[in-house]
Amino acid sequence: MEHETIRGRIRYTSKKPEILDKERGGESFMITKYIDGGRTLRTHAAIDENSPRVLRDTVFSFDKNWRPTDGYVRLTVDEEFVGTTWYRFTANAIECEGYTAQEGRFSSRLDLDKPAQLIVTHPIQGDAMLTTVYDTSKGPGELVTDPIPTISFSHRGGTGPGLLTRKKKGFFRYLGPETVTVEAGTFEALHFQIGPSSDDNYMGTDVHPPYNLWVTADGDYVLLKASVTGYMQTYYELVEYEKRKNFF
Repeated sequence: MEHETIRGRIRYTSKKPEILDKERGGESFMITKYIDGGRTLRTHAAIDENSPRVLRDTVFSFDKNWRPTDGYVRLTVDEEFVGTTWYRFTANAIECEGYTAQEGRFSSRLDLDKPAQLIVTHPIQGDAMLTTVYDTSKGPGELVTDPIPTISFSHRGGTGPGLLTRKKKGFFRYLGPETVTVEAGTFEALHFQIGPSSDDNYMGTDVHPPYNLWVTADGDYVLLKASVTGYMQTYYELVEYEKRKNFF
């Protein structure tokens, strides 16, 4: 069957002085692009820096307009099973069916007045795909969205997986095109910032510190590199990349 496959690997490192540039985990991903313009993202991610150490497998699919259609998450924290949940997106709701070690079997539903455009699933490549919500043909600028649903409020995505949403709206800033060189090669890129915070020295814990991402400018939004400053001090870089037709 006609399709295209993108495969890659992202290295997680730290910018904290005591573990500067030390590897703290990583993520492998595979994207299947369908002939109708939809795609499926599969990720396997591990955060090993310190407790809570997170191991997460996700599969999420999107239509040709980048709207999520269905998904699945399985989560392990500190070598213990935490939960597994399936998600379905309709024109006016997000539904999920899951089982967690803490809650047992559960069902959840979030009613909406229009189809969900975004969901935070916590893989870094998943974060990169959030930036599709911004229309780059308008040039650099800012976009405020409805509150964005998420599977977990933990910055590592180490709880749930459930279906949650904050009251605060989503915020995206597009800073423009750049040429970026990472271990996987040199690419034409788009530079985004997620969240309104701009204080690189921010060390609080109530909001997410500045989060900058560079994604491929070819329409696939593959994560090239990303950084979070403030109290998190994390860095992410694409170290392996391939794209092939009819490859599995």
